[in-house]
This record gives sequence, C-alpha cells and structure tokens, in this order.
Amino acid sequence: MRAALELTPDLFIAEGTERQCYRHPDIPDRCIKVPHAERRSGRFWREIGYFRGLQQRAVDFRHLTRFHGVVETSLGDGAVFDLVRDDDGQVPRSLASCLQANDPEFNFWAVGEIERVKQDFLDQWIVFHDLNPTNLLVKRLGFAQFRLVAIAGIGHDHFLPLVNYSRRLACRKIRSAWNRRYHQWYSAFPQVENGLTPYPG
Repeated sequence: MRAALELTPDLFIAEGTERQCYRHPDIPDRCIKVPHAERRSGRFWREIGYFRGLQQRAVDFRHLTRFHGVVETSLGDGAVFDLVRDDDGQVPRSLASCLQANDPEFNFWAVGEIERVKQDFLDQWIVFHDLNPTNLLVKRLGFAQFRLVAIAGIGHDHFLPLVNYSRRLACRKIRSAWNRRYHQWYSAFPQVENGLTPYPG
C-alpha cells in the first residue's frame, strides 16, 4: 500500500473557503486540492465526479484545469489537478489582482476574454456556480498573449446530477448562474462589469 503524500508548509500555494491548495510533492506541474476538515462532505466527491464526467465527454480544457485523480495525503484525500503556470514557469496572478491596476487596455481584454469563457462553457455545457475574478487566473501564453483559466467554481451541488447528462438542463443552469450573479461577482470592478452581458434567452 502506497504511503500518504506528505503535504508540508513549503508546498502550500493558497487557501480558499472550501479547500487548501498545495504543489504536488512528486510532480512539479500538478497541484493537490484538499478540502478543509469541516468541508469534507459529499460536495467534494460530487465535484470529483463532475470532472470525471467532463473528461469522459472529452471537453476542451483550454479554460479549465485538468483533473488527474484522487490521492491520499497527510491532510486527507486530495484531488490532483494541473498546476497552472505562465510560459516562464511562474504561477499566474488572479484576474482580481490584475484588475486592481485598472489599466484600460487590460480591462478591454478582460471583458472580451470573460465573454469568451462564458460562451465556451455554454457551448460545451460546462456547469459553473462561481466565476468571480478570484477563481480565474490570467495565464500568460507568450508575449502579449494571455488566457483565463478557471481554478474553482466549476460544477454543481446537486445530489441527483441530471445536469451531468442533459445538455438542455446544463445550459439552463449555466445561464441562470451567470445572469443572476455576474453583477455581484464583478461589482468591485465596474469598468469591467459594465461591459459584460447576460446570456440571451
């Protein structure tokens, strides 16, 4: 039986309301997300099941991090994902951090890229529940080339996951989540919020 992976403080990347994120101790281009002890519930496993379903559907992960299975760690079960890095190997900044500079050229790009992300998710019926700018990283692809990558907020919390199998229900869920909450998600950045649009229909 393989020993649990030891997640030490030097591997720590960040912490959210649901989980902590660590660099994988053995695989440099991957990270491990471990739910907080009080959050270790069915929600964690439903998220894992959702990402497994996305892989079975062979979706394009250009705006997502790819899932690589569950491992046992010193902090409990953890989900292994790609570790998002810039072309120079650095960990990207969040969209929220970048927007704080209020650069007009970047703001214009951000509006267009957010619109591309939400359209991509609708086209591929990838359900999300939180696309706030702290859940999106600005990945540098090359000189003056960037892409948004969602590192959290994907999936749903339905006990009966009908949206996993029905494109119609998934798209309804996607439209509802965005149209109800995008003003709230981007209210701190009105220069971007004002350029975003609801899904039609």
